[in-house]
This record gives sequence, structure tokens and C-alpha cells, in this order.
Amino acid sequence: MYVQFRKNNMDEVVECLPNTIAAVTSVVKLVNIHLNRENFKKMYDLVTREWELLRLNDAELHVLEDITTQGSKFAQLYKKTLLVCMIVFLMVPLLCPFLDIVLPLNETRPRQQLFRVNYIIFNHENYFFYVYFQLAWATIVLTMTIIIVDSLYMIIIHHASGLFAVCSYQVRKATEYKKPFSNSAITENNTYELFKQCLTTHDKAIQFYEIVNDSSQNSYLIQVGLSMIGISLTAVQTVLNLDKPEEALRYGMLLGAEQFHLFVMSLPGQTLLDHCIELKNDIYCSTWYKVPAKFQRVIYTMQIRCLKSCVLSAGGLYEMNMENFGTTFKTCISYFTMVMSLRE
Repeated sequence: MYVQFRKNNMDEVVECLPNTIAAVTSVVKLVNIHLNRENFKKMYDLVTREWELLRLNDAELHVLEDITTQGSKFAQLYKKTLLVCMIVFLMVPLLCPFLDIVLPLNETRPRQQLFRVNYIIFNHENYFFYVYFQLAWATIVLTMTIIIVDSLYMIIIHHASGLFAVCSYQVRKATEYKKPFSNSAITENNTYELFKQCLTTHDKAIQFYEIVNDSSQNSYLIQVGLSMIGISLTAVQTVLNLDKPEEALRYGMLLGAEQFHLFVMSLPGQTLLDHCIELKNDIYCSTWYKVPAKFQRVIYTMQIRCLKSCVLSAGGLYEMNMENFGTTFKTCISYFTMVMSLRE
């Protein structure tokens, strides 16, 4: 009897926690933006100024535009994927009421709400549709909050990646071999302006990265922890409801959305890291040895700074990249196995 009571309590906890974690994740994202609103204002101003400045150079503008367009397309894919998962999640509880209308039986089919709820003042089973629409509205608000905030971060991080890509282009342009002009003073002034532009862009990219990292690392730490717990427990719920296809489908869609959410948090960090490493390689592979010695010192300064990779971190404990995403996913599988063994 004690074992059965313990098992029932664990099942209730496992069923309630994934939904609670989704709600807490949404709140964490909003609170993070509110607490770092000054940093976000700085980033918006930097983005505006950089686009206005690069309009004077079509080639550099094209480089930045390509990277930010990739971020926008990925944000659109993320939005569509989560919306599809949300729609399926919302439609499954309506399947039984719909079948009661089109294919009625001698008795009412059992109905399952979106979440496990318990209203003290009334019996929620007697007001199925009222409770359903309340929970559906809450689900839509939470999902849209997650989509909007994550899409914003994707575009901002891809802008930072674009700045490193622009800097790579400027380095290649500044160090490419050119036949000397008849006027050596003109040649030196042009070279000076090109290297000054490289150094300025690199400094802007690093400054932008530092603001982004400072604004996101505490939020990322909480979200990664919540995602690991949510994925593990949602996987448990999916397995426990395999005998109920509609419930297994609903939790399966939630599980897919949670995994994609963790993937989306990791991929922009990998993109930023890749462009930072690409800048370091472009500096090393450029014809820096053909420029005057005083300009070589500028390149050497940039190389030293590039040795410290621009990595988005979660509280300084976890790096947001695809390698750690794979490690985290394996950890979630381990937690899933542990919860299933405890339940048994």
C-alpha cells in the first residue's frame, strides 16, 4: 500500500512539473529582459548606428546582411515549429469531445485537460470547456513569450556574429597585396584608414558580445537547468502514456518543443563562436607579412585578443554551443532512466 501511494505521488509530480517548468521558463525570460533593459537599449542603439554606418559600404553591408538574414530565417523556423507543436498540444484534449458529437457512444468518453488542475471552489470536470479555454489562453501566452524573446536573442546574436564577419572581410581587404601608388603618402594613409577600420570594427564586435553575454548568462543558467528537468520528466510522461495514444502524442509534441528550445538556445552561441574563430583564421591566413611593420603590430594586437574566444556562457559554468547541447541531451536521458527506475 505504501509503495502504491509513493508511486501515485511520483506520477502526479512527474505530470505537473513539465507544465510548471514551461511557465517558469517564460517568466525567467521576461524578468531577464526587464532586469537588463538598459543593456538591451544599448544593443539596440549599437545595432542602429552600425547599420547606418555600413550603408556607406555596400560590400560590408552585404556581409552583415547575409548573417542577420540567416538569423531571421532561423527565428521564423523556430516560431513555426513551436506554433505547430502548440496547436497539436491544444487540439488533442478536444478530440474526445469532438468524437462525442460526430460518433457518440452510450457513455461520454473520458476527457483530459491540458494540465492537471484542481479548483477549490468548483469541480473542474463539470466545466471542462471553461477550464480548457483558460488553460489554452495561458499556453498561448507562455508560448508566444518564449518565441518572441528567443527570436530577439537569435537576431541580436547573429548581429554580433555579423560584426565579426565584417571584421574578417576588412582584414582581408586591408592586407591584400596592391601595387604601390606613385605617391607613398597616399598609400600609407589609405592603409592606415583600412587598419583603423579593422580595429574599430573588432572593438565594436567585442563590446557587443560582452553586453549580450552579460545580459544572458544568468538567464541561460536557469533555462538550461529547467530544460534538462523538463525534457527528462516529459520523456517519462510520454512513456507512461504509451497506452493512451492521444496523451502520448500530446506529451511527445511537448517533448519535441522542449528539445528544440534547448537546441535553439545553443545554436546561436555556436554561430558566434564559429565567426570568432573564422576571424582568427582569416587574420592568420592573410598577407599580413606584406604590410608595413607598424601595421603588423595592429594585426598582432587583434590576434592576441582573438585567442580568447567569444563564448556565450550560462553563469560561467556552461558554454552555449552544440557540443554541450549533445552532452546535455545525454544527461537528460540519464535523468529519464533514473526517474523511471525510482518509479518502479
